[in-house]
Amino acid sequence: MSTSFVAPVQAFLEGAARACAPDEADTLGPLLEEVLARGRDAWPGVRVAEEDFARHLGTRVAAEGTLADGLRALYVEDLYLAWACLAGDRAALDALQRVVLVPVGRAVRRVDATEAFVDEVLQLTRMRLLVGGGRQGPRLAEYAGRGALRRWTEAVALGVAVSLKRGAVRTTPLDDTLLVSELRTADPELALIQERYRPAFRAAFAEALAGLSARDRNLLRLSLVQNLGVESLGTLHQVHASTISRWLARARQSLLEDTRAGVARRLALTSSQLDSLLRVMDASLALSLTSLLDEG
Repeated sequence: MSTSFVAPVQAFLEGAARACAPDEADTLGPLLEEVLARGRDAWPGVRVAEEDFARHLGTRVAAEGTLADGLRALYVEDLYLAWACLAGDRAALDALQRVVLVPVGRAVRRVDATEAFVDEVLQLTRMRLLVGGGRQGPRLAEYAGRGALRRWTEAVALGVAVSLKRGAVRTTPLDDTLLVSELRTADPELALIQERYRPAFRAAFAEALAGLSARDRNLLRLSLVQNLGVESLGTLHQVHASTISRWLARARQSLLEDTRAGVARRLALTSSQLDSLLRVMDASLALSLTSLLDEG
């Protein structure tokens, strides 16, 4: 073991919160050095801070048995990739998509084989892995390295798929009561127009939403319903936050324009009446998206 490798060994022991047994002192260092080399070799171009990763490996070693045996039992190459992804390494994020998420799509197709559904599930799974949701942090931080990362991710994706499938059945219809309350206005004439033409508005909005790409639907949902910021969405899609802002603006504009066109096809309203009706739609967009697309 090289002298420069003392720090990673110390970090590993700190993570394991255990002292090195006397009979392991001569073997643990070379073993850890070999393990880190395996991680580097498995993912060319992916780099992690060795001390930080060694400490992380220590936290993943089983409490039973020797440290060396625990280290040998870990899926170190997969842990290396997961750790690099959490650090935002671009090469690691590309590898996660190519080597883990794309193959996981085969399992998702057992729930629903349509490309739009599979794409949506994989995007949401990627979000869960890298960003988290609600009060839960990134799921990749929970990966313990006791099994293959692809299999572990497959379980996460299938959970998303089943939830999305159940949510689609339960929440596809708009909640009339909630939507009516959002559409209330102090202008009696406009209120009458909104009440009379609400079914046409609802149908046009659902049609416009269905016409968006899976990416744009997810962006709107994650931004408006789950309150993810552009920085988090940028991490999810591996693009700059300013790109996310442009995508969101275009998706929202497309949704508004297509809804306006759909209402115009269904109703004989003047241009000013259409504009008045759709101004309220802009205010209730998050609620409508929740009703139509919430995972449940």
